[in-house]
Amino acid sequence: MEAEKFLKPVLQKPPGYRELHAPPETPNTSSRRRPPKHMIPPSFYPEKKRRWSRCRIFCCSCCITVAIVFLLLVLTVSVFFLRYSPRLPAVRLASFRVTDFNFSGGKSGDGLSLMTAKTTARLDFRNPNGKLRYYYEDADVAVTLGEGDFETSLGSTKVNGFVENPGNRTVVIVSISVKRQQVDDLTVKRLRVDMKSKKLVVKVTVKTKVGLAVGRRKIVTVGISLSCGGVTLQTLDKQMAKCTITMLKWIKLHS
Repeated sequence: MEAEKFLKPVLQKPPGYRELHAPPETPNTSSRRRPPKHMIPPSFYPEKKRRWSRCRIFCCSCCITVAIVFLLLVLTVSVFFLRYSPRLPAVRLASFRVTDFNFSGGKSGDGLSLMTAKTTARLDFRNPNGKLRYYYEDADVAVTLGEGDFETSLGSTKVNGFVENPGNRTVVIVSISVKRQQVDDLTVKRLRVDMKSKKLVVKVTVKTKVGLAVGRRKIVTVGISLSCGGVTLQTLDKQMAKCTITMLKWIKLHS
């Protein structure tokens, strides 16, 4: 009988056991690789917090404030126009008279003469509004004769301001005189001919400030320039000349 072989039982290695002289095991990176991004559910991604910068918040606040102010301004102006229906003042050059229109010779050979003249212009102001007043401040009024290359200035004068009540009409008389003003001989000849035929072109310019008021309270004041005339004396004898109102140096309105 064969001798039975003695077999030693094989002992199992405990977890985490490693031989002393065994090379270190390399981790299996293939088994721990992160799955593709499209395979991860959206719920696993952390939500990104949106941060608003101070500059963006300031800009948005400014835009909202400007929009609110603009809307309030539009609403206020709309209510004002619906309630009062404001209308521009009607300004006319009613008449223009030239007296003492004389010329005297200057120095011999200089081609100049000395002009002496006295003019009187009558401006007609009318307030067509039923509830609004116009406040006119002191004005500078200038007068010119002739047109084109023969236009001659007679200077300017001051006119006191006045208040025009609703539906009221005011006549302002402006007198300007000039003595021994030098004028070239060609202009003298042209002015004399036009004066005799009443084809002399006259123009009156007024610079002042006008305030619009409800009752006794002024709500707005603006600087204006009135350009009246630009017509001949013959035309003024038949009808009044309209005036053009210029505001802010570029807005022109016909009164």
